[in-house]
Amino acid sequence: MDAQGRPRPGLIAAALFYGAVWGLGEATLGHLLHLFRVPGLPGLVMAPFAVAVMGRAAARSGSAAAVFLAGAVAASFKLFDLLVPGTDMLALSRPIQAILLEALAAAVWVSLKGLSPQGDCPSLASRGRGPKRPHFSWMGRP
Repeated sequence: MDAQGRPRPGLIAAALFYGAVWGLGEATLGHLLHLFRVPGLPGLVMAPFAVAVMGRAAARSGSAAAVFLAGAVAASFKLFDLLVPGTDMLALSRPIQAILLEALAAAVWVSLKGLSPQGDCPSLASRGRGPKRPHFSWMGRP
């Protein structure tokens, strides 16, 4: 939020972009994985994809709100599966609930960790945007 209480433009843009990426992935690949009817397969494939997308949204915006908004956008994209013939609304509600719960959990985690683009995220430190820290000790020295 800026000084006037309005959302930052980067927050909205990151939420819309990464939510659309996540939502299109869920609506296409997730739907195809559900057609195989292998228990646990959609979650096994789509959960890491969701974590990667939410991580990028958090890194770009530095906001927990962007992570949750990206989840809301992704859940709304999942509703496009209703256009596919034979899609059951009850079967569709479970992935939508899972997307929203994943987004909520990630938003809580981001808000507790206080990640920001200039903060203490190790993946950003390797790109020169944060403090450098060794990943292992060398000869007993940190």
